[in-house]
Amino acid sequence: MTFSKGARLAIPVLAVLVLLAAVPQATQARGPLYRTTYPSKVTHKLWSGVSNILFCWVEIPIEINREIQNTDPFSGSLVGLGRGIWFTGRRLGVGVVDAVTCPFDVWSNNYGTVQRTDFPFIDEVE
Repeated sequence: MTFSKGARLAIPVLAVLVLLAAVPQATQARGPLYRTTYPSKVTHKLWSGVSNILFCWVEIPIEINREIQNTDPFSGSLVGLGRGIWFTGRRLGVGVVDAVTCPFDVWSNNYGTVQRTDFPFIDEVE
């Protein structure tokens, strides 16, 4: 049995689409024990710390963008740069604490007064 050129291309594309549809979405994949068991808390804290260390610098363009949208470009850039450097230092500090203390559930990852989110850019997506 021979297939035309279009059918030979459509079969793998259709197979990939079926597999992608079968993968559960992130909101559906969360079960009743999501971030309640000790191993899930530890891995979440480790990944949060590592991502905060690696991506703490993104606070600078985020804050510059926010300030430029709220004010004029010149003062927004200056104020945003200052706020971005401040939030970068805070995110880096929290990331180091999370990465070092990941085996211990010291504060239950409750840094609401120190930083806005566990991961950078998460509030930009939601």
